[in-house]
Amino acid sequence: MILQDIYDHLQSDSGLATLLGATGSDSKIYPQIAKETADAPFIVYRSANPGGTKDEVLSEELITLVITANDFEKIVSITSSITELLDLKETAEISSTLYEIYYSKKIGGSDFSDELHNFNRSLTFLVKFKKQ
Repeated sequence: MILQDIYDHLQSDSGLATLLGATGSDSKIYPQIAKETADAPFIVYRSANPGGTKDEVLSEELITLVITANDFEKIVSITSSITELLDLKETAEISSTLYEIYYSKKIGGSDFSDELHNFNRSLTFLVKFKKQ
């Protein structure tokens, strides 16, 4: 499971931290569900197929990040930053001590609003990796 590597990669980016209004004690990037006291904007991430199966040459994980913000322009800015960080090009790299990450590509997403009238955008990335 590479979620910790993805989290570390996202929270270490100063541009994304600025967009989120992150502080030293709160990265505003949360696993599964946001903190009850979280103020928008923030990101919630989750994974499907964590760890893969034994017969895979490369393990695959679908990682979904849900961005929540009070205004749509903020959603667009955060989306751009995340896409730059995770939609890998040949020169880009996500560092990991346990895995070699070969591929990360945005494969989908959607916009919706919640009961608090926040804007939300879901981004899904397919990540292929192999244990070192």
